[in-house]
Amino acid sequence: MEINELFRASKRESAVDVVVNNLKQLLMEGKLRPGDRLPNELEISEGMGVSRGSVREAMKILSAFGLIDIRVGNGTFVSETPGNKLMDSLLFSFFVNNPDIQNLYELRQIIEIDILELTLKHYDKNEKERRALKKNLQALEEMMTKDPSPEMLQENDITFHRLLGSCAQNILMEQIYKIVIDFMEPSILITHKNQKGEIVYQVHKGIMDVIEHQDYDRINEVITASVDTWSTLQNS
Repeated sequence: MEINELFRASKRESAVDVVVNNLKQLLMEGKLRPGDRLPNELEISEGMGVSRGSVREAMKILSAFGLIDIRVGNGTFVSETPGNKLMDSLLFSFFVNNPDIQNLYELRQIIEIDILELTLKHYDKNEKERRALKKNLQALEEMMTKDPSPEMLQENDITFHRLLGSCAQNILMEQIYKIVIDFMEPSILITHKNQKGEIVYQVHKGIMDVIEHQDYDRINEVITASVDTWSTLQNS
């Protein structure tokens, strides 16, 4: 058999694909929602006209991506939040592609501008998250008086950005931003190697001021300052 025959795509779905794609479609149509319990293997296999083995394999795939939650002795449920396994696979794709500083600069700038705009848009809904963000900034200010290590500053910095993501009140944007920040952890540590938090404090304070004053006009300014600071400190 010719090698190109071996790798020719079949126009027919496999039985496992039938199950996976049907469940994905039900989710997209809202017929299945987070937290819903799925029928058992036999019910799914009879309903979709596939073997129970195919259903079992499909469930393993969906579980591996964190889309369903298999609870032994209790049934199978649609995951209520994006699974860590799915987030890990997306984070791994970042490592494989290994984006350079310029790529990351552009991505951060776009995402953080959108996050700040969403934060102001949902100002009436994110009071709890805004309070946590302000406490984080106060913690950094106090930390600066105690000769903090780069690792302590890195942890505070990463927490600030994760809290900022939660202020957007958009779970998709928050998860995407978390992946970006997780990938950037080593570069954020470099940011704090030759300073004691004072530079990052001013940047974060600028972002906090924009949020507290709901100052849409300064969003681009403070985010560009934030990303410029991170980029510049990579080589300091």
